[in-house]
Parts: sequence; C-alpha cells; structure tokens
Amino acid sequence: MTPVKNIVWIASYPKSGNTWVRFLCCNLLFGRQETASDMNVFAPDMHEMQQVLTQGSHAGLVKTHFAYSSALPLVERTAAAIYVVRNPADVLFSNFYYAERSARGVGNGEFCRYFDEFIENRGDPRWVQLGMGSWIDNVLSWNNPRHAFPVLVVKYEDLSTNARGVCGLLAQLLRPQSTVEEIQAAVNNSSFERMREIESIDIRDKRVGIFYKPYLQEVIDSGSRFMRKGTVGEAIQLLNQEQRTRLNSVFGPLVSSLGYSKY
Repeated sequence: MTPVKNIVWIASYPKSGNTWVRFLCCNLLFGRQETASDMNVFAPDMHEMQQVLTQGSHAGLVKTHFAYSSALPLVERTAAAIYVVRNPADVLFSNFYYAERSARGVGNGEFCRYFDEFIENRGDPRWVQLGMGSWIDNVLSWNNPRHAFPVLVVKYEDLSTNARGVCGLLAQLLRPQSTVEEIQAAVNNSSFERMREIESIDIRDKRVGIFYKPYLQEVIDSGSRFMRKGTVGEAIQLLNQEQRTRLNSVFGPLVSSLGYSKY
C-alpha cells in the first residue's frame, strides 16, 4: 500500500528560526498560541517525540533538524517541506550561546575554540553526531530541486524584515484560502516580543517544553533565555578579519548561492 503523503516538515539546521516559523504556522492554522507546549501539539518535535510520531497517526506539521535522507523517520509520508535557513555566521553565534545555556561543555566564554570546531566540522560537531549533518549538508539535503515534493525555503533574515510576506508564502502552501486578517494576526501573534512573553509565562508556570526545562533552572534563574535577541548580522560585527576569511573559505560558495553577501 502506498503511504499517505500527509507530513509537512518544518526543517532547519539548529538555531536558524525553526521555532519562529512553527509559531507562525500554528498561529495561522490553529489560532493564537498561548504556550509553547500547546504549539508543540500542533507541530510536534521529531527529536522529542520520535517514537510517538513513528508509531502514531499524526498528520500535518512536524519539526525536524535532521538532514533529509531516506533514513528520515516518516520520510515516506512527506507531502511538503518548509526549510528555514539562516546566515551561517549568525547560526554559529546562536549555537555557541545555546551551548553555553545548555551547559554542554562548550561555554565559559571559549568562543575561539568553538569557532575552530564549527569551521572544522562545517557546523556544530554535536549536531553532526546526532544526524543533522554539517550546516552545508543540512541545507543542501533539503534545498534540492530533485525532491518529489514542494520545498518552501524561508530565510531567517526575511522573517526579521518581512514577516508578513513570509507568512503570506506559508499561507499559500498550507491554507491558500487564508484571509489578509488571518495572516496579519498570525504575524502579530508570532512577533519576537510575543514569543518572549510566552517564554516568560512558560518559565513562570514551569511548563516543560521549548522554553522551560527543569535541568535548566539554574541558568534560567541567572537570566538566560531561549529567545535571546533575534537580531540579524550580529556575528559579522564581532568577528575579526581572520575569522571572516575562514568563514568565506568554508561557506562562501553556498552562502552566495543563497543570496547572502560574503564576509
């Protein structure tokens, strides 16, 4: 029996804007989201719920950071994909701060060491080990014209400058009959400020999910947040010329093909 094509992936390399797009999609399709845990019901995380998803009958949105391959769970049910891409310099910085927050042995301000590891592995070595590939591998695996399903590529930078336009494209893919008012409401309910508000509520109520995990209580109490800045271009202002040159040597060709300026 031919599998039913009923999964729409929200895919990305980690720290590229996946959470932002999930909120946009869920606010558009299911109304205003009040907590991250509620949102996770509508767009579950493959990395947290793989067994439930592969053994269940969920249809619709699914988040993943896995690179696309024939080994991707539920790959045979793929109907479409939304791929979120971000300038790798900002991805590098965001993953560094995420590693510090998660206390995974990269922190303590050792940015230069982390930079070297990111360059050497073409991405965060932890994500390579977990099946997400390098940043380059992840981007190319999804952004492939030979896929038999539609792929909508969303740039993080466009989310920041033109969320209304991005949400319009999401609506065309997911629910073409969406009204102008519904699209605008989804944008308003998915702003960085709104997501920071939801994070504060989830932390206050200790709702386990994207924004609150008990093992992070100490770093949360210190003021660290998942929704850190949401800025574009922060990294390039902080890197020295030697680091920029190394970024160009590794990521330059793909960065240019995606429409980004070199460093």
